Amino acid sequence: MKPGLRFDLLMKKYLFILLSLLVLLAESVNVLAITLDEAVKRAIDVSYPIKEQKETIKRTEFSYISSIDPFLPTVTIKSGYNRYLYGAPITYSSGFAPLVNNEFYSSSGTISYRLFDGGLRFAQRQGSFSLMSREKEKLQSIRNDVLYNVRTGFFTALGKRTVVEKRKEAYETTKRLYDLTKARFAEGIVRKSDVLQTEVRLTSSKIDVVDAETDYEKSMEDLKSLLLIEPNEKHDVEGVLDVPRLSESHESLAEKAVKTRPDVIYQLKEIERLTSVYKEKKSSWWPKLDVGLQQSRQDTSFFPNNREDTVMLSFSYPLFDGVGRYYNMEGALKDVSAAKYRLEEIKRGVRLDIIKAYKDFNLSLENIKMYDELLKEATTNFNQALGEYKAGKGDILTLIQAERDLAKAKENLVISIYKSNNALAYLKKVSYLDGNQI
Repeated sequence: MKPGLRFDLLMKKYLFILLSLLVLLAESVNVLAITLDEAVKRAIDVSYPIKEQKETIKRTEFSYISSIDPFLPTVTIKSGYNRYLYGAPITYSSGFAPLVNNEFYSSSGTISYRLFDGGLRFAQRQGSFSLMSREKEKLQSIRNDVLYNVRTGFFTALGKRTVVEKRKEAYETTKRLYDLTKARFAEGIVRKSDVLQTEVRLTSSKIDVVDAETDYEKSMEDLKSLLLIEPNEKHDVEGVLDVPRLSESHESLAEKAVKTRPDVIYQLKEIERLTSVYKEKKSSWWPKLDVGLQQSRQDTSFFPNNREDTVMLSFSYPLFDGVGRYYNMEGALKDVSAAKYRLEEIKRGVRLDIIKAYKDFNLSLENIKMYDELLKEATTNFNQALGEYKAGKGDILTLIQAERDLAKAKENLVISIYKSNNALAYLKKVSYLDGNQI
């Protein structure tokens, strides 16, 4: 071969390899892989309920800031113009000569401050702070829900992708059985019905693969919807579907949850807020004490000259204004008592949720063990049936059933593992196990 021709062939070979690599690279770029940590981070960043609650928190922060106003003095300026239509008052000049003028101008400035109000200001400010803290705990609860939804969506997608892989394995196994049966039929060892039976199983396996791929695509759409990813963008989940582990007992989980779960803290803050409302109602039984300094001017000129400086100290107390003060205070006190009972009910529900979730998680682990044992038995059974069929001692129906049982055992093991991960995600949600991480 000529050197020039050899060089051209070598360059064409390298060019073909380069183009193949570029095609593979383009496909890998188009399909983006999502890990669990990336999914959680993105979901918390883009979640609409979280953004909505953050805006609510800002509103309560503004309300808390504004609650400082009653602690500050009030400064007021006032000016006026009066024209008397009838019966203008008589004023006197410096020479005691009476003057009649029906136009007067006035201006005044006042600084006032409330010295005592029976704790009303403190109660209102504490109530605003409790409301703000309550809404922050609600944000943590929403984040906990988002974390749970993303985890279950991720593990479901990962599990269904693995189911697709197992069904493809089953299809390849059935394809080999079909090729084996065709070869044995060509040799006159088996009947035509054996070929038809394996062909039916091969078609059924292909349908199973298509169904599994559709289920996986639907689960990915659920996950992408949580992450606000456009449906036309291609994404895949990246991770290993392992058997989950948990070392804590349900007693320790419950003990921590009743102290840290957002709905428990939320109710504690609600009790604080209602206690502040009770103190507001109670403050109406105390007198109000105000002090003020006023400077006023009134004259017939546009810029009044007559000046009066006044120091004011006022004391007010309603001796009788009906029975509303008493019953409003008693009603607020009953609200506090009801909120405390509600807190105990929430704690009871927390303990019950954890016990049930803990039992479901343990059951899922037992299912994994049983399906793993079933897979070993199904593998042994399939190998035995395949060996007997090759030796001419077994029939095709037994072999197909053994292959179907093996494929189902593999699939059930995968399903049990991803459901166990979902069960652990729910247990973490109800026990607020990842509270420090969100």
